[in-house]
Amino acid sequence: MRGEQYRFEFIGGEPCLDFTNTVGGDRRVDPSEHLHGYADLVAWARQGELLSPAQGRALLLRAQREPAAATGALAAAVELRETLFEIFLALAEDRRPSPQHLAVLNRALADALPHRRVVQSGRGFSLGWDDTDDLRRMLWPVALSAVELLAGDHAAPVKLCGMRETTGCSWLFVDESRNGSRRWCSMKDCGNRAKARRHYRKVKRLD
Repeated sequence: MRGEQYRFEFIGGEPCLDFTNTVGGDRRVDPSEHLHGYADLVAWARQGELLSPAQGRALLLRAQREPAAATGALAAAVELRETLFEIFLALAEDRRPSPQHLAVLNRALADALPHRRVVQSGRGFSLGWDDTDDLRRMLWPVALSAVELLAGDHAAPVKLCGMRETTGCSWLFVDESRNGSRRWCSMKDCGNRAKARRHYRKVKRLD
């Protein structure tokens, strides 16, 4: 199953941003889609610890029994992902998100909130979710994460990878660096590419 083979990256700092980053490449002209099927959606949620192994297995079994419903859940996930990308891209570019995009997020929030529960956690309690095989359940924490990032008292800014203009990278992240100087989605990927480009230009100037 392809979804178990691909290793997603979690560099956004929040589940909602990690979810927008399930598209690689140049999102404007040559996007690289990583959610090809419902199994990929489950794999992303498992790797991001939004689902337990048992919950992931239950969803895959239901998806096998109800393939049309699984296809619908994947379509809803992609719609939410693209909406969140547009919302947080607007914030990163110091623009106001569109009312249409906020309406999609509010619908996702309205779907999620009835499933919020107080659950036992060790010797105490925490906020969790219905333990159900609802095929869209991994979207609930994604939607809530987006709302909390938008409307909460989170002080750190959302940024777009600094390599967008050169490589087209459109990954988003919360900049929680001490002086707000983080520029790259990932130092080992885009950060290293930027460093290599600077080195190349320096060498060319010395030729």
